[in-house]
Amino acid sequence: MTNEERQIREALTKVAEAVEIPEFQMPGKDSSSQVARLPFFRQKKWKSIAIASAVVVTLLTSMQVSPSFAAYVQSIFEQYGGGLQQAARQGFSESPNLSVTDQGLTLEVKEVIADPVQVTAALVIKQSDGKVLNSELLLGENSHLNEIELLDGNGEVMSSGWGASFDKTVGFIGFTLGRKEQEPIPKTLSIHFKEIGGTKGSWKLQVPITMAKTAAATTELPVNQTHTTKQGLKLTVHKLINTPTTTRIQLETQWTDSAKKQIEQEARKLAGKTAAPDYAPFVPYQQYSLTYHYEAADGSKREAEKLEFANSIDRYGHFRWIWDYDPLEKGKPVTLVIDSLYRAEPYDMSVTFNPAELSKKPLVKQVGEDTIILKNSRLVKDDDTNKQAIELEIEVLSKEITEINPVWWVLQNEQGTTYRWEESNRSSGKPDQLGRKRNTFTLVMHEYRNREVYETIKLPEKLTLRLDVVTKKYPMEWRIPLTNQ
Repeated sequence: MTNEERQIREALTKVAEAVEIPEFQMPGKDSSSQVARLPFFRQKKWKSIAIASAVVVTLLTSMQVSPSFAAYVQSIFEQYGGGLQQAARQGFSESPNLSVTDQGLTLEVKEVIADPVQVTAALVIKQSDGKVLNSELLLGENSHLNEIELLDGNGEVMSSGWGASFDKTVGFIGFTLGRKEQEPIPKTLSIHFKEIGGTKGSWKLQVPITMAKTAAATTELPVNQTHTTKQGLKLTVHKLINTPTTTRIQLETQWTDSAKKQIEQEARKLAGKTAAPDYAPFVPYQQYSLTYHYEAADGSKREAEKLEFANSIDRYGHFRWIWDYDPLEKGKPVTLVIDSLYRAEPYDMSVTFNPAELSKKPLVKQVGEDTIILKNSRLVKDDDTNKQAIELEIEVLSKEITEINPVWWVLQNEQGTTYRWEESNRSSGKPDQLGRKRNTFTLVMHEYRNREVYETIKLPEKLTLRLDVVTKKYPMEWRIPLTNQ
C-alpha cells in the first residue's frame, strides 16, 4: 500500500460505521426504487436506487465549478450555496473529459468530485452536431438496467447503490461512502448505460477516482455528547467529520429500558394490525425520525432538515445515523439544534359505513380531539393494475397528528377481505376554528385475496375502515456546539 493509499484508507476509516441496512423497514410502494426524478434545485437529498432499503444521501446544490462546466449549471444554481461548489472552487474537482458515442449520441463525464464521504459525477448527453440534450433522457423505461458501480483497486464492485438527480442539461450521479468499516478505496466509477431517450445502445466508461487531496483535507472532531428525551430516546452525537464537500455528523439513538417497557405495550396493541401485520409490532420501536437545524453565533439559522432513515443495529429502534450537509465554515462556531422527535404510535380508529351513502352524507368519526370525515367513496380504474378499485376521500382534523402513512389505513368488507392501498394523495387546507390541521387523503384501495390483486366489480354494501398508527411530533431542544477547525 502506498503512502497515498494509506492516507485515503485512514480517512475512509474515520468516517466508517460498522452497521447494516435495517432488517425491518416500513414497506412502501417504491421499495424497489427507480432513478429519482427529483427537481435538483428543490431538494437536498439523493433518493438512492438499486438497493432494497432506501438510504437518503445529501444532495448539495448550486454547483459552480470549472469554466467549461459552469455554463451548464450556473444559470440554474447560482443563487444557492453548496459543498460541491465550494470544493470545486478550492480545486478539489477533476475534469476527466471522458466520452463514448453510440447510435449518434455521446455520453460525456464532465466533472468528478470524490472525497471520503461521497463520489459525485456530472454527465451530459450530446447529439452528433454537439447540441446538449436534456439529461432526463437517461431516465428511460429501462433505466433500471443501467450499471453504475464503484470499483475497488482489484476491479471488484464495492457499491452499486447510487443516487441520481437530473436537470435539463446535466445529470448527476453519486455514491455515499463511509458507512462500513474497512471500506475499500474506490478507484473507478464504472458506467454502462444501455438506453438513452428510448434509443438502445451501449455507452461504457471507466472513470478514474482520485481523492488524495480531499482525504488530506478531511478532519475529524470528537463530540461524544448524550441527551435523553422525555419519551426515553437516548441520543449520542459521536463525532463530526469535515470533508471538502460535506460536514458529516454521526449520531446513535436507542430507547432506554424504561421506554422499552412502555413501547412493548404499544407493540402488543399493534399485533396483527396494519397492512403489514408481521412488521406491525416493530412500528413503535423503529418508526421515528428527528429534525434539526444549525444556528450561527449571530442567531441566524440554516433551514431545518428531517431525518427519515438510519442504519439499524437491532430491530428495537437502536440506530446509527449519518447526517451529511454543506460544510460548516472554518473557524466559525455553530450550534447544532435537534429540535423535534417524530414517532409512530398506535391509534384506535374504526368505523363501519355504507360507501354508497357517503356522497349523500359524509360520515363523521370523533377520536378524542381528532375528527375524521369520510367524504366520498367510488369505484375507479387504476392505471397501474388496469383494474377497478375503491377510492376513498378522507379528511383528518387534528392538532397532534403530523403524518399518516397510507399503509396504516386498513379497509375490510363483511367477509373479512382486506383492501390495501395502491395509490394515495394528500392535500392540506386551512386549519379549523380550533386550530387543528386539516389534511385530506385520497386512497385507492385494492382487493387482496391470497396475496393477489382482484378487481372490485361493485361497491360492497358495508365496509370497515381502520387507522392503526399515526405519527406525532414532540418538540425538543438539544444544543450541541460545533466547529470546523
